[in-house]
Amino acid sequence: MVECGVYCAGRSALSTIYADHSAEVPMSANHSLILFEGDVTKNFAGIFNYFGLKFTGDIERATGLAEIWEFTGWPRKGKPRNRIHKAALYNGMWTAVLDREMTMLLNQEQCEQCAKRWRIKIFGYMVESVTGTCVMYYFTPEKVRGLNIQNFEVLEDFGDPLPQEEGVSIEDMLGDGAMRISRRIGFSDSLFAHPTSKVMILGLEDPLREAADHERAAVLGGQQPQKPASQAEKPWWKLW
Repeated sequence: MVECGVYCAGRSALSTIYADHSAEVPMSANHSLILFEGDVTKNFAGIFNYFGLKFTGDIERATGLAEIWEFTGWPRKGKPRNRIHKAALYNGMWTAVLDREMTMLLNQEQCEQCAKRWRIKIFGYMVESVTGTCVMYYFTPEKVRGLNIQNFEVLEDFGDPLPQEEGVSIEDMLGDGAMRISRRIGFSDSLFAHPTSKVMILGLEDPLREAADHERAAVLGGQQPQKPASQAEKPWWKLW
């Protein structure tokens, strides 16, 4: 795995690490990032509650993309299977959350409610360029801007385009377009790779993973197939 400590032209550090860990997929942008306006590090419990996640209060520090990748992997050794981890970083303007599960931004209603409740702006994007997918949303307490591209086709394009979108084409959005818009708004994902960045690894409980594990356990161990009566095992004391 190649660790990138600075932003390389035309390709972000996060794109590098996600691509380098996927041997079956060509090099590409493949990650999801959500920005919360201001310093919300003291309100993680309230923020993540909107996304159905419970902040455990556990915070670790990570330096460099290799550690971030290791600490946010799932399942993580020594941790309960319902525990997930996300990397977060405050740069003085935005609190950024790296969402490896790529699910938070898809909860558009929850994002909108969160922006209204805490009176903050929320910007986020999810890019998977190999499959032709890019989702970008910008929420304020008053309005929403959205762009949804699936299988290289624009399914949604609503709200007034952001000034930061100028010069960024639909084709660009499947590459580094969303990342360029993010940098213009005030956060570069390359900060996660910077050695001086104070990256937080947050412990979160995900009830959906817990429910899935219970269902899996029931399938694997809860109901064993019954043996035919003719093949039933004899009691240990019965020899005939």
